[in-house]
Amino acid sequence: MKNKLNYIIFIIILFTGCKMISPELGYKMKVKNKYYFPLQSDEYTKKVSDCIELKQFPCNEDEPQDTLSKFQNEWYSKHLYSLTEPILYNRTNENLQILRYTNLGTWSHPYSYRIEIKDSIGIIIYKETNGQGGYEAGSIIKNKKKKISFEEWNLLTQKMDEINFWNIPTHDPNLILDGEEWIFEALINDQYHFVTRNSPDVYDGKKYAELCLLMENIFKK
Repeated sequence: MKNKLNYIIFIIILFTGCKMISPELGYKMKVKNKYYFPLQSDEYTKKVSDCIELKQFPCNEDEPQDTLSKFQNEWYSKHLYSLTEPILYNRTNENLQILRYTNLGTWSHPYSYRIEIKDSIGIIIYKETNGQGGYEAGSIIKNKKKKISFEEWNLLTQKMDEINFWNIPTHDPNLILDGEEWIFEALINDQYHFVTRNSPDVYDGKKYAELCLLMENIFKK
C-alpha cells in the first residue's frame, strides 16, 4: 500500500513539474482552427528555423506585422475563446467599429474589454475568467456591459492618433519573461491592426499602456 501511495505521489510530481518547466504544455487549444490572429507565413517560419538549424545567429528576422507564431496564437486564442470573444481580424469587410483590450497575466485571471459601435449605440463589454493567463484557460466568472457615449469613443480614437497606433509595430523586439501580455486590437471599417506588449506600464511602453488603461477607466466610470 505504501509503495502504491509513493508511486501516485511520484506521478503527480512528475506531471506538475513538467508543466512548471514547460508552460507551453498548458497552451493546447481545445478547439481546432480557432486562431484569433493571422498566423505567420510558412516562408517566415522556415527562414527562422533554417537560421537556427544552421546556427547563423543572431536569427533576429523582423516578425511580420499583424501575425503571430503558432505557439503564441494558440496561447492567446485559447484564452479569447474561453472569454467567448469574437474573432476580429477576418471581418474587415463588414464595416465594423470595434476596439478590444485583452490582458493575460501569467498568474492572474485573463480579462478583456471590448467596445463596439453598433446601430449608433456604443457598448463596452468586460469579461473575466477564472483561468491563469500564462497557463490554463478557465470559465467566465464576470460578464458585464454598459453603454458609452460617442465622446468616450472619441477619447479612445484620439488617443490612438496621439500615439500613432496604426503604425506601432505589432511585436516588441525585447524579450520579457513573466509579467502580463497587453493585447490591443482595432477593427475600424476595413482596417485591422493589433499590438502586443509585455507589461508596458512597467517597461518601455507607457504611452501604449495609457491607451489600454483608458479603456479600463471608461468602463469603471
